[in-house]
Amino acid sequence: MRYSWMIVLLVTMACHEQNKNKVSPAELVKSREIKRVTEGEILQGGTILGEEIMQVLDSIIQNKASGDKMDCEFSKWVEIDSLESSYQTDIRYVNSSSTEKVELEFQLLDAYQYSLENDLAPRASVQKLDAKTVLYAYPIDESSTIYTHCLDSTGRTQAQIWSLKMPIKLIINRL
Repeated sequence: MRYSWMIVLLVTMACHEQNKNKVSPAELVKSREIKRVTEGEILQGGTILGEEIMQVLDSIIQNKASGDKMDCEFSKWVEIDSLESSYQTDIRYVNSSSTEKVELEFQLLDAYQYSLENDLAPRASVQKLDAKTVLYAYPIDESSTIYTHCLDSTGRTQAQIWSLKMPIKLIINRL
């Protein structure tokens, strides 16, 4: 009798622990329902997500800048790799000498170059890159730590951007 009571208690506790990890049926249905979103909603979501990623990236950059020195080899920063994993996003520093630019990045660099040469304030841009990806391009301007620490006089006269390639699926799931 004593052992059967203990067995019932153990089974009850085990079942209770299993139920904690289960998703409620309502949450499961909501996560699987078909969402209809417009391209405008996707781009708006991409803007919000891009701004969020850029805030984290800016804090990483600020932490990397120590005094007058900064490691400007962004492709080697472990923090950016971690940020890419967290947000499932391809994050790259792109300028005119970057070898792996897509056509849209090339066009945006031209537009930002025009803004730079004509003293116009560049703004972030979000555009659909293809059926599965949104491109969020963030111009590097004079207020950036990178501008101060990593660019020589030639680099300061050339347009540069942070390119964030975000999966549309991620954006839709966040809406």
